[in-house]
Amino acid sequence: MIFELPNDIGAIERAVDHAVACCAHARLDRRLLLFNFRVGLTEALSNAMLYGNRNQPGGRVRVELRVRPGEVRASVSDQGRGFDPDRVPDPRLPANLLRPDGRGVFLMRALMDEVHFNPEGNSVTLVLRDPGGGDRGADTPAPTGEDARAAGAARHDIRLPGHDDDDVTRILAATIARSAELARQAETTRADLEAALEANRRMREEMAREHATREMQLAHDLQLKLLPPIPRMKGVEAAARVVPAASVGGDFYQVIQLSGGRVGVMIGDVSGHGFPAALIMALVMSAATIYAEEGRAPAAVLEYLNRAIGDELESTEMYLSLCYCVLAPGRSGIAYSNTGHPHAFVVQADGTPRRLFATDPPMGIGPTPYGESNLRWRPGEDLLLLFTDGLSDTLARSRRSTGEERVLDTVAANRHRPVSEILDTLFEMSRDAVPSIPADDRTAVILRTS
Repeated sequence: MIFELPNDIGAIERAVDHAVACCAHARLDRRLLLFNFRVGLTEALSNAMLYGNRNQPGGRVRVELRVRPGEVRASVSDQGRGFDPDRVPDPRLPANLLRPDGRGVFLMRALMDEVHFNPEGNSVTLVLRDPGGGDRGADTPAPTGEDARAAGAARHDIRLPGHDDDDVTRILAATIARSAELARQAETTRADLEAALEANRRMREEMAREHATREMQLAHDLQLKLLPPIPRMKGVEAAARVVPAASVGGDFYQVIQLSGGRVGVMIGDVSGHGFPAALIMALVMSAATIYAEEGRAPAAVLEYLNRAIGDELESTEMYLSLCYCVLAPGRSGIAYSNTGHPHAFVVQADGTPRRLFATDPPMGIGPTPYGESNLRWRPGEDLLLLFTDGLSDTLARSRRSTGEERVLDTVAANRHRPVSEILDTLFEMSRDAVPSIPADDRTAVILRTS
């Protein structure tokens, strides 16, 4: 019979139980089989795993078992480089009693009739015979389980060929003590290894979080840099701000100086937030700047934007609400196009808000061409107020509409103050609010002309 074991000392006990059970028809003296053979084979397997395959973590141990009446023969081979069995220290000497090496070879030779090592020293053959020719124990069942494990205590009346009984007793005691120590060390090592692996896992996770945080911060800084500063224009007072819900988002604004003293004001909200929305936002801002600076009317600018980013909106299944207004100091009208952006108002001198109703569905949903509308504008009196639902939702109480009402009431109450102070008040309110709706990007633009 031939079988192989992994290089795992936990597999030894079951393998030895199996080998002892297979030796039943040898009809050896039961005590010799349960003690001499069991201990000898255990030592051979332990040596093969702990020393022979020490540098072979994935190594195997081969066991070849030959059984005939009156004799059992077991060969144990490892995949190591071998050793010289005649050069191991004598464990009977007091100086060597606690050394880990030497006891296994001594016990095999003490308990077996023959012990042979191959020339390379990586295979040992153990032979055990019954002087009675195998006629004892014919009716004795094969020892297994508790019988096999308990047999180690049956030390009396066991034949110990060629060695003093006291020597074997002392070596066995030292071997048992060493085995117990190895077991404790293995348990400690396993616990230390598990703790080290857990610490390493946590460290990798923390490093990954820190790396992601740095990348998100860099992306956040880059996105804010994409938002151009509000140009200084005669007769125009404007303020704007974006606060992303995540490190990056899909809200944006633009205040663009146009020819003839005119000013273009745009606000947009890409569906969703995070990197996908931020990428669409960057594309829109780039395209809008190019075409708006040519002085085109609001509807024409939106037509151009749709051609520029329509494919990206379709492939990502995203959409864009956007309002673009054009007005000028001293002029009494405001032209605008609004693709489904709900929060666009003119706050009149008496605080009454007038909504810039949508001229078209959100970009990425509805058909083109885009429409355009006009609204009366009183320079020096009216405020243009554009914001996204992230701001109003943050301020909402019982329902969504209450958030918009709070924004409009706050702007109306502060309409005579500088627009930068009005903006600060709105964002201070949103910062301190406890939203009842999941957070979204917050953006607002306020503009006054003289």
